[in-house]
This record gives sequence, structure tokens and C-alpha cells, in this order.
Amino acid sequence: MRIFTSSIPAAAAAAAVSLQPAHAQTAPPAPFTGPRVEAVVGTDARVFFGGGLGYDLQRGKAVFGLEAEADFSSRARCQTLDVTIGDRLCERGRRDLSFGGRAGLVLAPGTLLYAKLGYTSLRPRVTYDGGSAGGRFRWVDRSEGVRVGAGLEQRVGRHVYVKGEYRYSDYEGGGWKHDGVVGIGVRF
Repeated sequence: MRIFTSSIPAAAAAAAVSLQPAHAQTAPPAPFTGPRVEAVVGTDARVFFGGGLGYDLQRGKAVFGLEAEADFSSRARCQTLDVTIGDRLCERGRRDLSFGGRAGLVLAPGTLLYAKLGYTSLRPRVTYDGGSAGGRFRWVDRSEGVRVGAGLEQRVGRHVYVKGEYRYSDYEGGGWKHDGVVGIGVRF
């Protein structure tokens, strides 16, 4: 009987220990995971500004993400087509929308080197002044194409980051542009 009564407290202690919640192992920090929103300013012959949003997923040192951005430009390019009549054709930037993905490599804690690829849609306003021949026309054009780029993102706070980026956009019909961009963003 003595063996039985001394076994009851031992069994109760073992049951109590087994009922304790298991402590989950904490995952390593992934500072580049989550939704983000950013403001950008850049140049492509003139200054433009814009904003974007995206979502990134970090696995080890690799980061993959999706993003969307809208840029607004005051860029203007004008040329004379026929000097004898003094006509003038101008294209002024309006908005540039882009959607795409990016893949990157964490170089150091808080530092991300990335490349991007996506679709871009430029909507410039085109005007033509016929000069001495007369006639004025205005229309909104649309060019679609591919955007590629590369950049460096650096965390400067728990949720805040800054970035620098180069982008090349190649539009159907022969148009293209090079952009240099800096930005500041918040990751949630």
C-alpha cells in the first residue's frame, strides 16, 4: 500500500508538468516582411513625385515582393517638325502607373539589395501647334511597356526605411526612359 500512495503524488506531478503549455520557439526576425507604403521623388529629365504600396516576404536572406506605384511628372519634350512653318509638337508627362515584383538579398541587418520587373503604363498629354499652317490639336496618349530596375533599401528605424533606385522603362512603339529615384517608406 505504501508503494501505491507514494506513486500518486509522483503521477500527479508528472501530469501537471505535461499539462504546461509548450513554449514555442521564436522565429528569427524578418525585418523585410509585411505590407509597406512609400513616397518617392525622382528625375527622368525633370522632377517627378509619386507613391507606392507593396508587400514583401523574407525567407532567410531572400526577399520576394509585389508592388504598385503611381508617379506624376511635369516632364515636357518639344520639337519642331518643319522649320518653314514653325510648327511644334510637345509631349508632357502626366502619370505613370506600374505593377510588378521584386526579388532581393539581405546584405546586412536592415540592408536590402533588390531587382525589380513589371508592367508600366505612361499617359502623356500630346499637343501639336501647326504654326503658320494653322491647326492645333491636343490628345492624351497611352504607352505600355516593361520596367526593370535595381535598388538599395536601408532601414533607419523599426518601421521606417529609405531607398535609392534606378529604373528603365521600355514602352511599345519605341519610347523609353531612365529614372533615378529616392524614397522613404513605412513597413507595417
